[in-house]
Amino acid sequence: MDRRLSPPPPWRRWAPRLGAGLVLSGLVVGLLLWGRQAQTKTVVAPQLATVRAGEFRDELLLRARVEPLRSVQLDAAEAGRVQAVLVQEGERLAAGAPLYRLHSPEQEQLLMQRSAEVAQQMANVSVQRSAQAASLAQNRRELAQMQMAQQQAEAEHQRQMKLAAAGFVSVAALEQAQRQAQLASQLLQQAQADQRLEADTRQQSLDEMARAVQGLQRGLLLLERSRERLLQRAPIAGRLSGFVLQVGASVRPGDRLGRIDDLSGGVQLVAEVDEFYLPRLQVGQAAFVGQGEAPAELHLAQVLPQVLAGKVKVLLRWGEGRSPAHLSPGQAVDLRLQLDHARPALLLPEGPGVQAQIYVLEGRELRRRNIQLGRRAAGQVEVLAGLQAGDQVLLSQTPNDSAESYRLP
Repeated sequence: MDRRLSPPPPWRRWAPRLGAGLVLSGLVVGLLLWGRQAQTKTVVAPQLATVRAGEFRDELLLRARVEPLRSVQLDAAEAGRVQAVLVQEGERLAAGAPLYRLHSPEQEQLLMQRSAEVAQQMANVSVQRSAQAASLAQNRRELAQMQMAQQQAEAEHQRQMKLAAAGFVSVAALEQAQRQAQLASQLLQQAQADQRLEADTRQQSLDEMARAVQGLQRGLLLLERSRERLLQRAPIAGRLSGFVLQVGASVRPGDRLGRIDDLSGGVQLVAEVDEFYLPRLQVGQAAFVGQGEAPAELHLAQVLPQVLAGKVKVLLRWGEGRSPAHLSPGQAVDLRLQLDHARPALLLPEGPGVQAQIYVLEGRELRRRNIQLGRRAAGQVEVLAGLQAGDQVLLSQTPNDSAESYRLP
């Protein structure tokens, strides 16, 4: 028998429609999320770093070289060919110790030539002295003869005067005797003056020749001393460094052959600093060797401001008499040069991605954020604003498109 059915409840009529709407909404949301993920790029091999609170140490990490405070450069003083090498690199030497010996045929030839010149000039002086002695002897003989002739003429004049007074000779004979006496006296005086002038001239010539001989002898002495310098000796006591001279090598004056380091005077450190830090370098700034912070008397002693290849040199020294004994010239040392005192700050490691616009991790995405950075030193960057301790940021380089966000792989 047929029975009348009651109508279905309203929720049964709307349930299929509601389910279809939910399914459709889910599909739309899924498509939107898929499209957004498809548009957001992925950072390949990201390198993240965490912002941490600590002390910002305004320091420079440097690689320095140990050099002696006192050293003497060995430059060749004479030209020649190395005949013998008497020391070795790194050997400790006493002052005056022989280093090497040179042989110079040109110097030997020049020495022989100067010796011959000196001998020739001395022979010339001897000849002139002999000629002077012979001339003086001849002048003395002539002078004696003229003195005797003057005396005879004077005696004859006196005799003629007596005879004329007695009336035995004429006045003319007396006048003739007087003229003979005057002539003999005049000739004697002229001969004496001429001999003095000749003697002075000869003596002046001999003096000039003697001075020339002395000059040649001094030159010969200098050549002999330069010959002695062919055997080079150590100017000070110390350790020989950079000495690579070999037998048979040719050297010229001014060639740098090595140096001698006086280790008793202590050592210093020489480092190169980027020219960017030149305005901040000040004499007296502290420095620390290695990782420890034990107070050491190492300080910035001198800044050499000449820029070479973008670098300047600085000299760092310990206090007087406090340089470590275990350091040797040429050794490399790591040090930290303190530019300013440490102070509390937010810190990030140095990296290509640490810029004024940085990417901060939010969930699974890296979002771009503007921040304010301070100083950079010793591989650390000071964060002034825009980040908090514990934030993770992208340390590595981002793609070149500079999108607002990136996805992690």
